[in-house]
Amino acid sequence: MSPTRPSAILMGSKPGSVVALEALLRRGWEVPMVVVSRNVSHPWMPTPDLETHAHSRGIPVRSQKELLDAPPVDFVISYMYRNRVTASTRALARRAALNFHAGPLPEFGGWAFYNVAILEERREYGCTCHYMEDAFDAGDLLKVRRFPIDPALETAESLERRSQEEMIQLFLEFCALAESGGELPREAQDPARMRYLDQAGFEALKRIPEGADGAVIDRHARAFWAPPYGLAYLEGDGGRVEVVPACVKEALARESHRADLDRLFEAAGLERER
Repeated sequence: MSPTRPSAILMGSKPGSVVALEALLRRGWEVPMVVVSRNVSHPWMPTPDLETHAHSRGIPVRSQKELLDAPPVDFVISYMYRNRVTASTRALARRAALNFHAGPLPEFGGWAFYNVAILEERREYGCTCHYMEDAFDAGDLLKVRRFPIDPALETAESLERRSQEEMIQLFLEFCALAESGGELPREAQDPARMRYLDQAGFEALKRIPEGADGAVIDRHARAFWAPPYGLAYLEGDGGRVEVVPACVKEALARESHRADLDRLFEAAGLERER
């Protein structure tokens, strides 16, 4: 079967969605529009964001509510899109409506997937491409890309970075499959292994258990180190104290003192020999 260049509506957020859009365009896909969630803002993220990048490439940007007159496409793709993708939006896809999720399904659905993997000292993690349906993270699997991790070293921030790199590879694998024109894999999720954690459950996990030993405190601290989001915390006497993991403190100290010699040479009016 000869390769084809499919069409897609891309819905997304975060830097990975910018790279996903650029990958589609460079592979020759038709992208008639991009959809963003304007009710979610990440001002600390690198620029351009998905909306700005789509505009720079001449692609119309819409909200999901503005898709009523959108033409059908081969794929509707959610890449870290922050809202529920409605049935009418999914129906625009002739071949499949797919979501890219930065955790391995069926066991890491919903919120806190990075955090729970560290708390549970998992030695393997992953990311998922799955078919969308009404419930979040519940549709059949197209593919799960798994990789080993060291649970004693990971923070939520480092695991997110690694997962995003793996997920863009998964996205490229999907593109190649779609371009082949062949039937896409499809496997139902095992209901006995499905787990979904909501936002309230995610927030509750940040509280370090009373009487926890040093190892448990460190594990919680690493599991929720992803600034600027709230950290793991100890609670007592009506107050709470957020906890910074030791491995991060050392890295921050190195960065904080990196330019000490330069500043002192400059203060002394001396040119520093390199």
